[in-house]
Amino acid sequence: MMEPKRVTRKRRTETFSTKAALLAKLLPKCAEEYEKLFGHPWSQHPLRLHETDLARSQLEADAWRVMNDLGKAAAAALEFFEGRGLDPSRSDHGIYNAHELQKLLKRHHRLLEGLREKVGKYPRPLDKRHWLAKCVNVSGPNVFAGLPYRRKLESRELAIVSILLTKGEEVTFKRNMTTGDAIEEERRRMALAAKRAPGQRTKKSTRARPSAKPDPSSQ
Repeated sequence: MMEPKRVTRKRRTETFSTKAALLAKLLPKCAEEYEKLFGHPWSQHPLRLHETDLARSQLEADAWRVMNDLGKAAAAALEFFEGRGLDPSRSDHGIYNAHELQKLLKRHHRLLEGLREKVGKYPRPLDKRHWLAKCVNVSGPNVFAGLPYRRKLESRELAIVSILLTKGEEVTFKRNMTTGDAIEEERRRMALAAKRAPGQRTKKSTRARPSAKPDPSSQ
């Protein structure tokens, strides 16, 4: 008697072992959902003229991190000897590395001082998600033109736009991730970005101010 063939059931939800494989399915899925949500294909999205601003926003955020890292390194160099109670003008501390550090301090002291002063001087620029949340849900790409979608978007809608606008570059990939996992992860991040986006009114600021008490002397 022949044994019945075993039927191997495929998983209903496909998982991916590489980010490239995930994005190959994720981007078309997001484009399809986008068109159902907004009634026009992704190629006609209202933010397409502002994609260069998004790239500049990321460049500015990366440059800010580099400048702060340089400033912190400069501060550590300037304080290296004095923090140990040593005279930084003397060159006989330590062996090779301490000697090289002392020469660096002597030759580039003004540069290191200038870099140290940059730490915390400028506020952290908006990253991609905060920039997107601000443009879509707060002031729009042009503050006089209004919101690009004529209304504030919900977190999942923001996530779909974010994934498509960045071509999935910001998606944090985890092995055996599904497209649903990726969208949900981005939804949570965009919800937080939207909550913290500049220009959002807090509950405290939207409350009506109490009316001033009448001045007894005026009655």
